[in-house]
Amino acid sequence: PDPNFIHMDAMAFGMGACCLQCTFSTKDLDHARYVYDQLNVLSPIFLALTAGTPFFKGKVADWDVRWNVISGSVDDRTEKERDPK
Repeated sequence: PDPNFIHMDAMAFGMGACCLQCTFSTKDLDHARYVYDQLNVLSPIFLALTAGTPFFKGKVADWDVRWNVISGSVDDRTEKERDPK
């Protein structure tokens, strides 16, 4: 393996990245829109909070958020399906 490459070969590296998923139930569509609008403002802040942890396996990664790791751990599409150019 390349010493400059962070090799994460298990799904646990993505799904074990200390994530939190919240599901909300609302009384009607208007209330759902209100909740969505409030979360829409907070989402970039929550995403920025993960920028404080770009370290994987003791090495500094070249990305700022954990989304690349999380999505890569569960995305089972082929390279051609991910980039259909």
